[in-house]
Amino acid sequence: MVTDVWLESEPPCLHLRDTKFYKSRLVPLHPSTADHLRHYADLRTALRYHSLSDVFFISEQGGPLHHGALWRWFTERCRALGMGPTDAGRRPSLSALRHSFAVERMRLWYHEGVDVPARLPHLSVYLGHVRPQESYWYLSATPALLTIAAERFRFYAAAGGIS
Repeated sequence: MVTDVWLESEPPCLHLRDTKFYKSRLVPLHPSTADHLRHYADLRTALRYHSLSDVFFISEQGGPLHHGALWRWFTERCRALGMGPTDAGRRPSLSALRHSFAVERMRLWYHEGVDVPARLPHLSVYLGHVRPQESYWYLSATPALLTIAAERFRFYAAAGGIS
């Protein structure tokens, strides 16, 4: 709904209502994402789509966008970018974006020297999970995270471990 897109709040955010398991949450937006959504909102108004429906993302027919339309758009973008199946045969997917986001966020936190275990509850809420344990499957052993783990273990071992 249009009322769930808070582009003028600080920070700008989306109010996600009744998602999986009937949970709701506020999701802060990166400033560049908010700028793109503002542009879309202006275009939506200029095309007079705002009078067709209260949903924010609206089809040219005046109804809400359907998952199939998003999936077709995503598939076309992946194809245009040359993103095909992996060697294991897995195709790019929207849910893979969540996984990539979670792993990259953790990698950046480690790189910044942040206390990652203290931040995991925040990441879990952002992903829509109640507890960090529900987010762990996103955090599979990627080469980047394994490299960080190896560096931390080397440091731990060089310091003689914890007594």
